[in-house]
Amino acid sequence: MFNKLKREFVKINMSLLTIVFVVIFSVIYILTAVSGEQQTNFALDNIMFSPAHPGPDKPAMASSIVVELDDEGRIVKTNTVVSFEKETIDQAVSSALESDKISAHIDIGDSNYAFLKHNFDFGTKIVFVDRTSQQRALTNLLIIFVVVGTISLGLLYLISIYFANRAITPIKEMFEKQKQFIADASHELRTPLTVIKTNAALVLSNGDQRVASQIKWLEYISLQADRMSDLVDDMLSLARYDYLEPAAFSCEFDLSKTLTGSLLSFEAVLFENSINLNTRIQPDIILNGDKESIKRLINILIDNAAKNTPDGGSISVSLSSEKNLIELAVSNTGVSIPQEHIEKIFERFYRVDTSRSRESGGYGLGLAIAKSIAEQHRGRIYARSREGIDTSFIVELPQR
Repeated sequence: MFNKLKREFVKINMSLLTIVFVVIFSVIYILTAVSGEQQTNFALDNIMFSPAHPGPDKPAMASSIVVELDDEGRIVKTNTVVSFEKETIDQAVSSALESDKISAHIDIGDSNYAFLKHNFDFGTKIVFVDRTSQQRALTNLLIIFVVVGTISLGLLYLISIYFANRAITPIKEMFEKQKQFIADASHELRTPLTVIKTNAALVLSNGDQRVASQIKWLEYISLQADRMSDLVDDMLSLARYDYLEPAAFSCEFDLSKTLTGSLLSFEAVLFENSINLNTRIQPDIILNGDKESIKRLINILIDNAAKNTPDGGSISVSLSSEKNLIELAVSNTGVSIPQEHIEKIFERFYRVDTSRSRESGGYGLGLAIAKSIAEQHRGRIYARSREGIDTSFIVELPQR
């Protein structure tokens, strides 16, 4: 599919470039031909009505032939610097007289001439001007255009392939990510569906039993249904944050108060696990954005820190603003993240510890959602991990 798309891209691009080249070269060729023809006509007029005769000291007239005829059409005088046999000149004069045009092109020997004839009191005067050099120049120009055009289109073809590959790559990567996302989502949904079907089958096989005796299986069904609901909500959130316009729900709100309120909702969890919370929150930091999305980002980071902090550990949260850049940092002690995983932890369904239980580890969508929210607000999120010390997640958001 992508190879076909790339071929179509190159084909369209080369077609447009070829048309542009042909049009440009055609215009230049036509203008050059017209300009040469105008110069020839000017030379014919100038020689026809000039009393001077052709001579080596007159470049414009050096290659011309001037023939004067009497009223009966006999050649009276011939003025030319170029040597021609009498029969050749007679044939040229005869061709000019037979032409019903007063000016046209004829061949004299191996050269091409333009002629102009005019009647005077003494008879007829015919002027011939050599245009062979003009014809040769046009031929050379055409050859240059063909050679240059072919080489240029060849190079542009290679460049088009290069840029087609570059243009297709992000689309291909996005497509592959979407395929992987669907595959991962299907895999994650398969487990709770299997559990639900299994437990539903157990309940149905004991149709004569009371509901109270089947409570264990029903609780399993309810638990897995809740997990599926959470997964679907997370996937819908990702889709929403990916395509939602940044200004769709933008408003100015006090980020400092929002952060403080979110921390209060985690106090009971942190206290239960003997986790110390250290805060350094700069007051009155105003952010223009989607308040509910930012609250979710904060909750994701704090929940992630709480899940990965051992009992007796500590979480540090800081919020500051400098030069219209807001920085939110959430750090926690505990197991560090290997450097090879740092860039990947924001990918969807990615888990550093693949053996970790889904019940405790989640689906690997939280940090992906946090990244989407940060990017939606024209910001960024990244992680730093110091082995044996702490792990930090930093969110940078433009204040205006």
